[in-house]
Amino acid sequence: MKIGVLGLGYVGVVNLACFSKAGYTVYCTDVKKIKVHQVREGKSPIGEPEVDDLLARGIEAGTIIPTESPQEVVANSDVLIVCVGTPSKSDGEVNLSYLNNAVMEIASFLKADDKKYITFRSTVPPGTTETICAKYLGNDFPDVIPVFYPEFLREGVAVKDFYNYGRFVIGKSEKHNIDPLIDLLHVNKDKPTFITDLRTAEYSKYIDNGFHALKVAFANEIFGLASDLQVDVQTAYKIFIADDKLNISSYYFRPGLPFGGSCLPKDVRELQYLMKSSDREFSIMTNVIPSNEAFIQHLIERIKATQKSKVSFIGFTFKNNSDDLRESPMLKIVNEMHNDLDLRIWDEDLNSQYLRVDHPHLYSAVGPFEEVIAEAEVLVVSKRFLDRTLQNRKPHQLILNFSDSQGIKADNLENLYR
Repeated sequence: MKIGVLGLGYVGVVNLACFSKAGYTVYCTDVKKIKVHQVREGKSPIGEPEVDDLLARGIEAGTIIPTESPQEVVANSDVLIVCVGTPSKSDGEVNLSYLNNAVMEIASFLKADDKKYITFRSTVPPGTTETICAKYLGNDFPDVIPVFYPEFLREGVAVKDFYNYGRFVIGKSEKHNIDPLIDLLHVNKDKPTFITDLRTAEYSKYIDNGFHALKVAFANEIFGLASDLQVDVQTAYKIFIADDKLNISSYYFRPGLPFGGSCLPKDVRELQYLMKSSDREFSIMTNVIPSNEAFIQHLIERIKATQKSKVSFIGFTFKNNSDDLRESPMLKIVNEMHNDLDLRIWDEDLNSQYLRVDHPHLYSAVGPFEEVIAEAEVLVVSKRFLDRTLQNRKPHQLILNFSDSQGIKADNLENLYR
């Protein structure tokens, strides 16, 4: 396969250099002609270790073909890699004008019988690839296949990341077979592989970057407060990152119910209280509780939207295998809604005597599983009880799945997430 790179910025140049190193013929262009000239001289338009040397070798070997003509790139390439900038507008929205121009230009050079892959690497919001390709390609080029291949290159180690990435992600439409393209792009087959739809692939980059930004900001807040409190920051940091069971792990990342229990809400409030005495801004930590409460309100609105009054709650304590009701999200939901609902409650972890003492107005709502299920129009399911509920509910009963098991497909079931 011959490759064409459109856009000689950071991502484009690294792709150009690394594919050339592998022996592929790579055409390349950029709207800024000075970048094309630099590459032609074997010099990198960006500062990145190893790239200068790889470009010089590619020019000498004839595997890199710089050109001012995007038509030449399109005409001679089996795989087009689009790496144009997608900067922010003044209001924060991504500026897609460069991407629109690139795809419009590609379309103007395509022939109806062309067989090519257009591989988008620019970071874009979900739905962008579909929208832009529908606008400029339409149905005129049935064998031109668009894919989205998010880049996860880190500046300073980009060449190493090109070969040693954390996982391989690529998005495509369901109807297209892209196995030959995957063989080309997936240079490290030992890594986890995710072949998904275009929107999910597009959004995966935003999840990563949002989390990375959050980690930096959280670290600055939490250890900034530590310094104000005369804590040994370096030791506290080492203690934190040493825990790869809960802290540096996938634990707590599964979307589902808001947090609750005896520890997290209480301790976050204390952190917020301590932060009031500091001169620093702590925007992340001060918004954790409001964010959690807002999600509880979202769940309440989901229940109200059913417009049903007979609602049973299957799962009630704040987590699996615990009878603790303190700050349970389900308890908060029920306390806000109990006057408007004919509600029932079941949870095999629940100690109903605690409910009788601390929440007597809800005690009579507790019943055996079969009875609680049978009387409901809507079943609000949390914790580990989804399978059991699915096996025992009647076909007409709606399940609102608030459990950690999302994306379940069943008749008359609504997930929190697709």
